[in-house]
Amino acid sequence: MSIAAIGYLRIAATDTDAWMAFGTGVLGLMDAARKDAAGARFLRMDNHPFRFMIEPASKDGLIAAGLECRGRGEWLALCERLGSAGHTLQAGPADQAARRCVTEYVTVEDPCGNTLELYYGRRLDYAPLISPTGVKQFITGDEYTGDMGFGHAVLPTPDLEAAAHFYTELLGLGVSDTLYPPLPEGAPETTILFLHADNPRQHSLALYNHPYTGGVVHIMVEVSSLDEVGRAMDRAKAGGHPILASLGRHVNDNMCSFYVVAPGGIAVEYGYDGLLVDWETYTPTVSTEGDYWGHEYNFPG
Repeated sequence: MSIAAIGYLRIAATDTDAWMAFGTGVLGLMDAARKDAAGARFLRMDNHPFRFMIEPASKDGLIAAGLECRGRGEWLALCERLGSAGHTLQAGPADQAARRCVTEYVTVEDPCGNTLELYYGRRLDYAPLISPTGVKQFITGDEYTGDMGFGHAVLPTPDLEAAAHFYTELLGLGVSDTLYPPLPEGAPETTILFLHADNPRQHSLALYNHPYTGGVVHIMVEVSSLDEVGRAMDRAKAGGHPILASLGRHVNDNMCSFYVVAPGGIAVEYGYDGLLVDWETYTPTVSTEGDYWGHEYNFPG
């Protein structure tokens, strides 16, 4: 499997200060306080130098998702496979690799126009992580699981068939679940394909078969207790941030979570108790219900 984890996101923000206040004051992430010539801000959650790069822009949304390969050999093989399949790869210059704290990376678009940065050799930061809200731990991996990435992201892929081929046959991700959620009468048919990387997290990416404003349906971060989830929900409400979905538990990955809308409109799932999987014994599932309980959705408008 070529992709080890989803390592970082680059997020465009019309108000970087507001995003940083949300990231630190609601999510409990740490301001990495890195200098950047382009004015980006950085959020840490573990020993990676950052997991979220918040970049000043005229429009809010996802810029790119960084997907990690374990080493140069796997990275080169992946680049060769993508190039042979007709995909255009743009090599990242050395100064931009240093900005991302990686050894080398390339940029590529999936068949639906989502931008990916494929990299290896992340340089880690072992300075203590100090959450400004007292979050004890973000679940990103340990000595037993290896790096599991920051969490997961759900990408809009209107051409689901082409996107599924790209992510499974070329990037090497595995299918963990296919969800056909129950919908109100007259709503368009919806499919969400959940994909796992080479780590035990039930999914690191998911593909949603419709366009979506902002370039990402939602992102997820995970903490180590239900109390941490509850405290974050209290902070979100106190800060006046829209709650997109109430507390609930998902069927496929067992995550107990709520959803809050970040400044600029990106939905963030904040969860606990996500399923870890032994892929050697796992059989992909098909779900027709998204939740065991809860998750009452409050879509804007």
